[in-house]
Amino acid sequence: MKSRDIIYMIYNENEQWVTSSGIEFSEFINCLPVEPNHILLLASGYLGGDFHPELRLDFVRNEHLNDLYKENVYSYGDFCWVDFDEISSLDQLEPHEKAELLYLGHYKHPLGNPFFEKLNNRFVYLAHDDGWFNRIFYKDINQSTYMLRHLIPHKLKAYRRHVPPLSMDTGEQLMLFARDGILIELSRIIKSRNSVEIPFTIIGKNMDFDDVYNNMERHKAKAKSEYWLVYGKNEWMIRVI
Repeated sequence: MKSRDIIYMIYNENEQWVTSSGIEFSEFINCLPVEPNHILLLASGYLGGDFHPELRLDFVRNEHLNDLYKENVYSYGDFCWVDFDEISSLDQLEPHEKAELLYLGHYKHPLGNPFFEKLNNRFVYLAHDDGWFNRIFYKDINQSTYMLRHLIPHKLKAYRRHVPPLSMDTGEQLMLFARDGILIELSRIIKSRNSVEIPFTIIGKNMDFDDVYNNMERHKAKAKSEYWLVYGKNEWMIRVI
């Protein structure tokens, strides 16, 4: 990951995914309202899982998930998974469902519906160089807002500043801005004893993250306005400059 202090995010409400750079697996897990039950690994380098012979894929049981969470999944290159409720459901998958799962892990895009009734998965997590390019499908798209609301204060721990999650209204506003691609610059944070200010810019949708990162100032210069995510007086708000 080139910088953990830059978040670039695109939100597709219709297809129920968020594509991002700057959000890592461990951060995603820590900011979810509910932890996955079990995880089916579609592409990874993890060696601590169980092997399902019919699927020819590894999975991680709930009681072993903490071991996966401690892994440097960035080092795997591709890191793709779906969560699932019951281990027995893996035995019930039809050939076409198995094919769709394999397609997901290989192409990082669903062949059809990314949510499998038998697995009852809530997430589809598709990453290459985790934290650099991540696409996450949410069965309940409101959980993407929840994750973002808790991600910002989680990121701020690096600055030794304890702040509460974003308000629901502020989180929803930020997600709406993300439909057109937002760049959040924690590297430019302004903090004092009683406040925190984080700049972000709407720079448009661009799936070439190398271009976004290497030409950041050029993309920002084309934006009409600069916004600030502001925490003060025990509340969050968005300010426009």
